[in-house]
Amino acid sequence: LKRTPLRLYPDLYLSKPTVEPERILKALNINLKEFELFEIKTSIIGYFDEKLGFVNPRIPPKPGQQIFLAEADTIQEVLMKKKINKIGSLHIGYLLNREEDVPVILDTNLVVSEHLCILASTGSGKSYLAGVLAEELLKPYNSAALLILDPHGEYHTLKEIEGLNEFKREDYIPYVRIYGKGEIKIRLSELEYNELLNLLPELTEKMEALLNKAYRSLEGKFTSDDLINQIVEAAGDEKDVTAKALIWRIRRYIQAVDVIDDYLHMELAELAKPGQASVLQLSELSDIEQEVLVSVLLRRILNARINAEKGLNGEKLEYPVFIVVEEAHRFASRDARSFNVLKTILSEGRKFGVGVCLISQRPSKIDSDILSQCMTQIIMRIVNPADQENIRSSVESIGKDLIEELPGLTKGQAIVAGVAINSPVLIRVRNRLTSHGGISKDAASEWMNWSSKDEIKIKQNQKRLFWE
Repeated sequence: LKRTPLRLYPDLYLSKPTVEPERILKALNINLKEFELFEIKTSIIGYFDEKLGFVNPRIPPKPGQQIFLAEADTIQEVLMKKKINKIGSLHIGYLLNREEDVPVILDTNLVVSEHLCILASTGSGKSYLAGVLAEELLKPYNSAALLILDPHGEYHTLKEIEGLNEFKREDYIPYVRIYGKGEIKIRLSELEYNELLNLLPELTEKMEALLNKAYRSLEGKFTSDDLINQIVEAAGDEKDVTAKALIWRIRRYIQAVDVIDDYLHMELAELAKPGQASVLQLSELSDIEQEVLVSVLLRRILNARINAEKGLNGEKLEYPVFIVVEEAHRFASRDARSFNVLKTILSEGRKFGVGVCLISQRPSKIDSDILSQCMTQIIMRIVNPADQENIRSSVESIGKDLIEELPGLTKGQAIVAGVAINSPVLIRVRNRLTSHGGISKDAASEWMNWSSKDEIKIKQNQKRLFWE
């Protein structure tokens, strides 16, 4: 909505800032309303049909036809696919620029099946919004199986959900499980050959050929020692230079890495359950460990859902799963180890009930093919021109006018568009029920506290001089 005044005050009326222009107009007996006429440019989104949704009008409105501000109930009926607090609803905030609170509700089924992205600059409130989304998914009217990949340890406060009455029902109490570094394990035998190859740096062609031969000869569950023994056997001599170099890399980059284990493994049935959020804190893992973990975990979840849907043998998950991926640009760029499985899930996951929410502060680093598969978008303040251009080219439902709004958004404001809502809208994010774990540090206060502590220590340790 753009507003331009049709009549401006003459320059003479503005020559003395201490005198209000209205006082001059009154003194000259000029009607104030003449300066309150505006030309307003709006976009006609069409008329709403319950079956067809918004239909583009073939005939424009008549000149002079009256325009009315839509009432809250009308907006709810026309713009939102779901009613607040009803099964399959996600209440994420309120319409911006409305005097009364008009709730903005997304359709849970469309968010999960068609995927979601949250894009914003640092400090715009994307993690806060993701917390709101997690709260809604764990409400009794959703009871989601939720998995959160948390590289910065910001989502542990969701544990507070277990003690809040807003999330409880007679037959339902949500559960939030926080996985620390010691609990995050990948069994070595679960790694595919390419994932194993990515863990071992600077392999020669001979090393790759030897590793491939040893890996293909192993069956079922195996340990790192089994792999080493198979390499020696494939080489034919334990003193073989290629074998020794490969074994050294296995001991250095596999046996010495905590996240990869010979026996321990995270069971999917414990990791993903309806009414449960599992938060994997990845902050203590290296970049390589994080990428391998995301790749292996997403592939296992997708395969388990395929097995369940098609009645195949193997690991199964009998219900849909929604996965929140923070810092998504680290996992969804073309050179990331997890790129292929993420691309597969985003293109085919909806058929098997695997949904993904990508959260990033650098959308320009996310592959455009992946970003374009997120059919619901929540975009907050973005100033970087490269990021804006990537959004413009990848997100069809965001027009040029809305892209121009991005730099002017303030913290907690967002554009919501896509299949989960009938028309793009500007919103302010609702307040969280749990506390936010990603609050910026108050550096000045912490410095002052430490300074006062140091002063006390100095005074206590200071020796008296002989003349005192």
